[in-house]
Amino acid sequence: MQVILKTIKEEPKVKMFNFFKRNKEEPKIEQTSFEIELTASVLAYELARSDGEITEDELSVLMTEIEDIAEKVGKDKQEILKIIEIYSDDSVSFYEFVEDINKYYSKEEKLNLLKFMWRMAYADNKLDVDEERLIRRMADLIKIKDMEVLKLKDLFKS
Repeated sequence: MQVILKTIKEEPKVKMFNFFKRNKEEPKIEQTSFEIELTASVLAYELARSDGEITEDELSVLMTEIEDIAEKVGKDKQEILKIIEIYSDDSVSFYEFVEDINKYYSKEEKLNLLKFMWRMAYADNKLDVDEERLIRRMADLIKIKDMEVLKLKDLFKS
């Protein structure tokens, strides 16, 4: 674990996701999927923390995603959660994610990321002002139109 954490702190943030790759012969699509899911999980964790507390419902939504990642990469879900927490604590801003998201994500993947963030925001059945502000700011930075963001929000309102 210390080797993993040392690697995460010493290498650029983008390379952190290399930890989740089993070997170089796996299809690129599958590897990209891990990176997308992990990025979404880190952002969701930040979103959950934005209102000052992570509720059990929010943690449940996050752990469902982490369980999917853990199964795909053959790692323990608690280990992945710990890495997400450390990565989140070491993050200065979301801008370090934005460049990679804009460079590597398709529009559909960006929309799926925002859907996951809305699901996380509504997990505790209330939308905090900071949570909405964070999602809308992220959407703006990843070049998703406000009308699309509001449509996604409406999917999770009820």
